[in-house]
Amino acid sequence: MYYLKENPDLRKRIYSEAPIRVKIEGPVVNPGVYTLDAGSNGNDLIEIAGGRLPGAQINTEDSILEQPLEDGQILKLGKR
Repeated sequence: MYYLKENPDLRKRIYSEAPIRVKIEGPVVNPGVYTLDAGSNGNDLIEIAGGRLPGAQINTEDSILEQPLEDGQILKLGKR
């Protein structure tokens, strides 16, 4: 927090980013369109969408799910 206090430009960039709208498709409880904070990743989206369906294994690399999502992105989760 101290770092942000001493760097107002960084604080302004972090807190002024607009939310993003993204869509998730595949074996999750509630597929659809969601509004998330900028910087959210695929794992955040899966959690907001209610998690994975019981017994479903998602065929998507973990590294992809850890990358920040972009506004308008569609995250398609394949079934294994």
